[in-house]
Amino acid sequence: MLGWLAKKLRGAEPQSPWSVVVGDEVIRTSDGQGTSRELRVAELSSVLVATDDTGPWGDDVVFLLYADAPEPVGLFPLEAKGCQDFVGWMSGQQGYRDRELAKAMGSTSVARFLVYEREN
Repeated sequence: MLGWLAKKLRGAEPQSPWSVVVGDEVIRTSDGQGTSRELRVAELSSVLVATDDTGPWGDDVVFLLYADAPEPVGLFPLEAKGCQDFVGWMSGQQGYRDRELAKAMGSTSVARFLVYEREN
């Protein structure tokens, strides 16, 4: 189901030191510069993918992780180490929206896509 994304990620060389790790209870993001953030899996309420038009010169696809606060609790670019594992994990969750992720991967403009929303 996610073969198209796996191919895209497999060919991508990490352009930044960012990483994301999904554990049984915690999602940890790091910018590779000393700032790490943790979010309990049970508190994840939504994931937005933000795209922009910077193309191959910048991190033009960014995952934003939200709890119940208006600001994201964690974020990481598509090129982050562990991104493919995160998407694989997210795709198995109730509330995952594959079509929205496909739209985000094809976007070349400034936009936001709701790719996951916790179902109550």
